[in-house]
Amino acid sequence: MSRWLLLLVLLVTDLKAEEPYLWENTLTLESISNLSGGIERGSVQLANLDVSLAIDTESAGWWKNGEVFVYLLGDYGRKDPAELTGGLQGISNIAADNAIKIYEFWYQHYFLNDHIKLLTGLHDFNSTFYSLESAGLFNHPSFGIGPDTSQVTPSIFPTSAWTLHLTVNFENLYVLAAVYDGVPGDPENPRGTHIQFNSGDGLFSAIEVGMAEEHRYKLGMGYWTLTATTENPIDASQVDSNYGFYVIGEKYLTDNVAIFFQIGQADDSVNQLANYYGGGIVVFNAFADGDAIGLAYADAKNGDPFLNANPELSRSETAIELSYNYPWSDAFSSQLSLYQIKDPDMNETLDDAYAAGVRLTISF
Repeated sequence: MSRWLLLLVLLVTDLKAEEPYLWENTLTLESISNLSGGIERGSVQLANLDVSLAIDTESAGWWKNGEVFVYLLGDYGRKDPAELTGGLQGISNIAADNAIKIYEFWYQHYFLNDHIKLLTGLHDFNSTFYSLESAGLFNHPSFGIGPDTSQVTPSIFPTSAWTLHLTVNFENLYVLAAVYDGVPGDPENPRGTHIQFNSGDGLFSAIEVGMAEEHRYKLGMGYWTLTATTENPIDASQVDSNYGFYVIGEKYLTDNVAIFFQIGQADDSVNQLANYYGGGIVVFNAFADGDAIGLAYADAKNGDPFLNANPELSRSETAIELSYNYPWSDAFSSQLSLYQIKDPDMNETLDDAYAAGVRLTISF
């Protein structure tokens, strides 16, 4: 797998970014070590390659008000580091099965001076929904999208689904509405790109409304439903109705200091996790130009029906991340992260896990 990733890096390095073709290419290398507690001590190495191409259809001489986007994803890792810490919420947002796939491939058309956008194709739900700018510093998965929603495996990393996605944006107000295939890819085969519309897949539908101004503030409220036929984690019955909602927000207190919060809830009759609470603070340009340091907290709670069926488990799992990112140049940065996982997997027999991660990011 690493050989194929190297070949892709060499290939993309030879491509020149010029109008109307915008290439963005990033290689991320990460090592995470569980220092104590959890399931076992040890280290895991991960690699993630992102190769994307955006094409402005008007600049390309095709037609006006259109954009084509293609995103190639490559992942490598012999083991998920959460298998060491025991964390139900995970610990790395690039942990995935070894695979090379077309992750996104969509077309978007703009209307009314770009106030309305309509998109169709393979698309990452979390690239627009349940997303906060300031939380992007952190590597723990819950700060990207809360586990209240990710537990139903919608169209998010590392497997996307086909969608019809609408964006409406007037001044600082926005509305997002989308319908996705309810089962992304092929659950039996995580490698490669698979577009399937099978009986029982159902639909994952979502709407988010809010107000936002880049690098100043955001407040959003979202609601989702899932009609895919899935197994109820409480009693193993088959269900085809699920829902949840969330509230997210962030505020830049100064140009360099931002705070954020996440609150999510899912139907506790058909989900293990009923509630999620997250939040954090980030300081930009703390010690050098372009650096960032932050502290964040993620608490995922089991619902009462799940606890009644599993009385040996505790109520919640809490993850705390302290991260510092330093940009050595425009193309290279390093990040050190320290983690504490309290009550890993809600298992009272496991000691709290303490882990450290080092991440290198190379853009080319």
